[in-house]
Amino acid sequence: MLLASQLSFLAFTCLTPFYLYSVLRFFGILKAEKPEWLEVRGSLSFFYDGVPRIGDPNVQVKLLRVVFGRRWRQLQAPMAGTYIKRVRILLPVCLVLFAVGLAGAMLGAP
Repeated sequence: MLLASQLSFLAFTCLTPFYLYSVLRFFGILKAEKPEWLEVRGSLSFFYDGVPRIGDPNVQVKLLRVVFGRRWRQLQAPMAGTYIKRVRILLPVCLVLFAVGLAGAMLGAP
């Protein structure tokens, strides 16, 4: 179980940069084409005033709603579909790998 935990953490660590790259590139496309979709301010958004917009959790949730929704088809950028497919695949895979690694580490601990 410990080996599976370590391998899943390793795979999670290797796939996370690809996920983040896709999210940031899609955020750039979305910000350039449809900035009004990202104009969201939550009640605690003042904590993130000095941080780039992608750092605000409310913007991240809005971005994921666009990725997993149907509105992304309104975008004109040809690479938007590619980044959306990557996010749609990598997010669940990374979550499962992290959960398996965490469970294996907890069960394998003395």
